[in-house]
Amino acid sequence: MEAIDKASEMVLKGFETTKTVELKSASCDLVTEFDRNTELLLIQTLSQAFPDHKFIGEETTGRIKLTEQPTWIIDPIDGTTNFVHGYPHCAISVGLSVDKVIIIGAVCNPIMKQQFTAIKGRGSFLNGVKLSTSKVEELKEALVGLEISIGAFPGLAELFTKRYRSCIPRVQG
Repeated sequence: MEAIDKASEMVLKGFETTKTVELKSASCDLVTEFDRNTELLLIQTLSQAFPDHKFIGEETTGRIKLTEQPTWIIDPIDGTTNFVHGYPHCAISVGLSVDKVIIIGAVCNPIMKQQFTAIKGRGSFLNGVKLSTSKVEELKEALVGLEISIGAFPGLAELFTKRYRSCIPRVQG
């Protein structure tokens, strides 16, 4: 978790400062210097501990294909648009794939002080406390949340709005 802790410090610092923002491919596909620097920090820290592992990063090495070799998959700031606008729902996402199967995952939101971790076969945790799934079995008793990035996909706004509207009367909230 040393890599995540170091990256968290960098993202938190970036959240509280002015950012240089660039467009990657669409008006909603943003990248900042904090995305790139956080990814490089994660790759450097993890490669010191695991020199034989491969890396796929959203900002720097995304064109590498996933193989059976141990591979770290990194999104340095998942939710860059939120990060840029000062909305605290963004996270560092890191997973380890072996034989093309994710076996370890960590999603850390340093602004909200939340660190989700999971190890295949051992469960998932929030800040070290084991998580469990909801016991709700009926949709009418369920709480449903939705956050999607539809700007990059023309036509999806209408589809998601239609589906979400059909869901609203059937859930508790």
